[in-house]
Amino acid sequence: MPGLACYHALSLWLGWYEMVGTDNRLTRDLTIRYVTVLGILGGLAIVSFLGLVRNLMDAETGSAVVGVAAQQRPLVERVAHAATSLGRPLDEAARQEELSALIVSLDQLESSHFGLLAGLPELKVAMPPSPGIKAILFGPAGNLDRGLRSFIAHARAVLAKSGTRLAAADPDLQALSAANIAPLLIDLDVLVARYRQENDARLTRLFVLHGTTLAGTLLLLVLSAAVVFRPMVTRIRLDIAERAKAARRLEESEDRLWRILEESPVGVSVSRRSDGTVMFANSRFCDIIGADRDDIVGAQARNLFRGDRQRGLVIDDLKRNGRIDDAEVEFIRRDGTPFWSLLTLRSTRFEGEPVNLAWVYDISAIKAAQAKVRLTAKVVESASEAVVITSADNVIEYVNPAFTAITGYGADEVLGRNPGFLSSGRHDADFYRSMWDSLLSTGRWRGEIWNRRKSGEFYAEQLSIVALRDDEGVTTHHIAIFSDITHRKEDEERIWRQANYDALTGLPNRSLFTDRLQQAVRQNQRDGGRFALLFLDLDGFKSVNDTLGHAAGDELLLQAGQRLGECIRASDTLARLAGDEFTCIVQGIHDQRDAELVAAKILEQLNRPFTMAAGTASVHGSIGIAIFPDDAGSGPDLIGRADAAMYAVKKAGKNAYRFAADLQTGTRSA
Repeated sequence: MPGLACYHALSLWLGWYEMVGTDNRLTRDLTIRYVTVLGILGGLAIVSFLGLVRNLMDAETGSAVVGVAAQQRPLVERVAHAATSLGRPLDEAARQEELSALIVSLDQLESSHFGLLAGLPELKVAMPPSPGIKAILFGPAGNLDRGLRSFIAHARAVLAKSGTRLAAADPDLQALSAANIAPLLIDLDVLVARYRQENDARLTRLFVLHGTTLAGTLLLLVLSAAVVFRPMVTRIRLDIAERAKAARRLEESEDRLWRILEESPVGVSVSRRSDGTVMFANSRFCDIIGADRDDIVGAQARNLFRGDRQRGLVIDDLKRNGRIDDAEVEFIRRDGTPFWSLLTLRSTRFEGEPVNLAWVYDISAIKAAQAKVRLTAKVVESASEAVVITSADNVIEYVNPAFTAITGYGADEVLGRNPGFLSSGRHDADFYRSMWDSLLSTGRWRGEIWNRRKSGEFYAEQLSIVALRDDEGVTTHHIAIFSDITHRKEDEERIWRQANYDALTGLPNRSLFTDRLQQAVRQNQRDGGRFALLFLDLDGFKSVNDTLGHAAGDELLLQAGQRLGECIRASDTLARLAGDEFTCIVQGIHDQRDAELVAAKILEQLNRPFTMAAGTASVHGSIGIAIFPDDAGSGPDLIGRADAAMYAVKKAGKNAYRFAADLQTGTRSA
């Protein structure tokens, strides 16, 4: 029936299509209606077919469920009969036959019962127990499940004892007697009746639903014919009026379109394709060209191109593709100034003539900016300083060739990495924390830093980092520019050492000693501490120079400096002032006894003979000691007091030490 309805509706639609084939709009509307009706009819036909299939499947499932339920009663009777037979005297063949029947029947009974509880999932459509069935199985209408489970349990017990002859009074056999299983058989009959009742009711509902679907399909077929054909005449009459309204709306739409083109922020022009005459130009187009509308409209579009080559490329592209999208074309203004534009061109009709509709956007500023960007890129690429650009979260996005030349790392090895892999380890966490604090607060940092090349070599760089921020002040990138200043640092280090260290002994010279002495004075003034200044002069050094030569004297001074260095701590300062004069700043003393120990150790070291290439020599030392702040409160005064004490030792016989405080009391030191 649904197939006939679809065929009838399709025939009506084809007939109407042939009758009004010239009216595209009306045909389209009617086509939509008929396609809709056909879709609905087809859907109902599918629903009807699926309903029929469902009826058949449900009927099959329901019959299967009823059949399984109906098998339970004879299975119960067969199990009971076989079990009770085992309690009677039987020959071995009969006994085995009853035992086999008991096992098979009991397995079938148990399988069917639990299968019904699960809804027989092995069927195409599983059918779990309904509330009415559950009431019979589990109460309140009955307790069939419990009774059947108890029956199966007793039967299993009998089966387990089948190896011996069962007594007639065995409780499991008594539970399987005809009198005891009578209520169970009644409940099974009630269950089968309930399954049959529900199956009949379900089939009745499905057949009613299927009949309703068929009736609805027929009714829809009748209504569709009435609904579609009745409005045809009215639709044709209204269509004429709509055509007139559409014509007026089209004219209004065209007027709005040209007004929109006139007010467009992009230059728009229309030129006739036959001779290239400009027929329309909006205000923005006139502004871009730098001419009045009267000077542009009526002129030739070819005059707007900078040259024939540009115009030829545009025409070839238009012929090849039928359109032009965002082509960069160089035009010329009325004053002769060339400029770059972004050109989009479409072929259309205007006032009944084929025309080219052009959109022109002035990109002169963009091209200039691009040129500036390219120039900047070339400058960065050719710069001798390394340039590194990182994201806001400090991930490298760009490095220039100078970076590779300085660090040894290629761009492909560092892009996407944190610059921290260059760290030399010479700077502590406070150094980097201070750097980032400056970047976050001021947006820039400049200083010297030691890093490590790919080869593992340390190098010094003069580094400048600038944070780039957007209009809202949020940091988007960091730009780091640095140059290799390793040679400069080495030169500075060499010059500094030459200025502050003795070339012969490598000890601090007078300049560095004076600075260390001032630092010691300031620190101990601040902390309330004490330190000793030892002023030493070698006794007998002049005779070494005279007898063994100046080379031997230099060698002796070098050995003397080494021996003196062994007598003091790393926190103390040993310096050579000039000739054979040495000074020593001993920090953190408590009294004269601490300085005395150092002086005695120095004299002991100097008293040992000195072995040199030119021979052996013996020298001694005279030491003057001044204590801060007991003897003086400033560096120069301490030097003067220690020097005076040293000369007092020389006058008294040399090879000893004396405290400056003893000069006032006349006491003689060791």
